[in-house]
Amino acid sequence: MKGIFFFLACACCLLGCEGNSSYPDEMVRERATAFAGAYFNYDFTSARKLVTEESVKWLEFAASNVTQEDVDLYNSVEEPATVEIDDYQYVNDTISIVTVLVENYLQKDSINRTATISDQGIFRLTLVLRDGKYYVRMEGPLRSERQSRD
Repeated sequence: MKGIFFFLACACCLLGCEGNSSYPDEMVRERATAFAGAYFNYDFTSARKLVTEESVKWLEFAASNVTQEDVDLYNSVEEPATVEIDDYQYVNDTISIVTVLVENYLQKDSINRTATISDQGIFRLTLVLRDGKYYVRMEGPLRSERQSRD
C-alpha cells in the first residue's frame, strides 16, 4: 500500500512539473513577440515596457532617428509589420536568445538615408529574466541578419 501511495505521489509530482515546464517558453515567446511587434511598428512607448533599463537608450536612439519621410512611408503601407518567432534557445537560467522573422517592415540603412520597406528580415533578440519576467536586452540598434527587399 505504501508503494502505491509513493508511486502516485511521484506521478502527480512529475505531472505537475511537466505542466509548468512550458511556462518559461510561453513567456519568452510572448515577450519577444510583443516587443518585436511594437518595435517594428514604431510603437516605442509599448516597446519601452518590454526592455531592460539599460536598453532604453537604444530605443530612444531609434526613435530619434525616425524622420517625417519614414513616417510617411510607414503610413503608406497597407499592412503593418508582422513578427513570428522562428526559434529560441536558453543560454542559461536567465538568458534566452530568440530568432524573430519580421515581414513588411521599415528598414533604415543609415541616418540621413530614406528608409525602404523590406519583405523579410531575421533578428536575434536577447531576453533576460529579471524579477520573474523576461525583458529584451538591446546592446545596440537592431540589425537584421538577413534581409530581402521588394
